[in-house]
Amino acid sequence: MISTAIIGAGNMGSALYGGLVAAGKAEDVWLCDENAEKLSPAPADRRLTDPQEATADCVVLVVKPQSFPTLMQSVGKKWSNRFIISVMAGVTMEKIAEAAGASSIVRAMPNLGARVQRGITGWVATPAVSPDQARHAEEIFSAMGMTVRLREESTIDGFTAVAGSGPAYVFLLAELLEQEAIGLGLDQKTSSKIARELLTSAGLLLEGGKKSAAAWREAVTSKGGTTEAALRVLRERGFSDIFHDAIAAAAERSRSLSHS
Repeated sequence: MISTAIIGAGNMGSALYGGLVAAGKAEDVWLCDENAEKLSPAPADRRLTDPQEATADCVVLVVKPQSFPTLMQSVGKKWSNRFIISVMAGVTMEKIAEAAGASSIVRAMPNLGARVQRGITGWVATPAVSPDQARHAEEIFSAMGMTVRLREESTIDGFTAVAGSGPAYVFLLAELLEQEAIGLGLDQKTSSKIARELLTSAGLLLEGGKKSAAAWREAVTSKGGTTEAALRVLRERGFSDIFHDAIAAAAERSRSLSHS
């Protein structure tokens, strides 16, 4: 495995490092953060508080986008010959290349599932990224869950809208289910358990791969039954159109962040 330095030990940086540890692939990985307390997951000889000390062949940028200019001011062009992987939302590969002077760059967008090694990471590479570097990126992202290699950087906005923001849509559904259960007379604790179990069991059925989402929906929708009555209201109120507009808004916001 290519030697790697993870710059930023926040939620996503820690999730990435934890995934590599769980996969037994953290032997040649350094964790860097200006806050030394965040480095406790890494062995003492694999901790860095100054990004300028990162001499690994691969540098993974897991810092907040607004922190990127300051970071690069301190580092300068020291990473110009490194393989750079960015997990910064809204920072294009062109901006990274300009700031770092590097050409081998991967831009990635993981989602919250990475915290339990069940994330979905979409990524795209510049033409200068070698096959070995691409395999290394795939290996890193696989430690967090599923990976999707995108053909064009522009498609990362759509990926972000669907998969990057996706967990929030599921959590919102869980919230609504819980609220409705409470409104119908169930206690809060029971309502919360019902919402969680519904989403978990539905996910497991989909993961089994025996039926598509549409097929499972049809299987549970009996003619003239309660489910059909509920779905009819959703169709009549334009739920599909609302959801489409929501995803479109997320994608547009992702595009605007990239151009700001």
